[in-house]
Amino acid sequence: MPTGTKPVPGPLSHHVARVLTREMARQHKRQIEVAPAVGMSPSQLSRTLAARKVLTIDQLHGLCDYLGLSISEVVTMDDAAGSDLPRIGVRPAEQNDRAVAKQRSSDRGGDDGHG
Repeated sequence: MPTGTKPVPGPLSHHVARVLTREMARQHKRQIEVAPAVGMSPSQLSRTLAARKVLTIDQLHGLCDYLGLSISEVVTMDDAAGSDLPRIGVRPAEQNDRAVAKQRSSDRGGDDGHG
């Protein structure tokens, strides 16, 4: 159920906004041309790139697609302004030493003390 509060952009939103802004400038793309191409209004895109509005995953996908980037590239790309995010390594699951899903447990969830 909606609470009526808007999500506040966090460190990842700030990082993504800086990376996308830098990439748009590098490609000489203007917000006024990018916004309609990705289904956003120019004011929505402006607020997003200023990290005053949180991107939806679909908006991020549209922006990345338009700029020829993958979402994982944007999230892991070095931030020239100096991100406050720790380095995020994105690798296939079989190359990752952290579990992406827990192995099935023998615990049946009961309180009988068995498994």
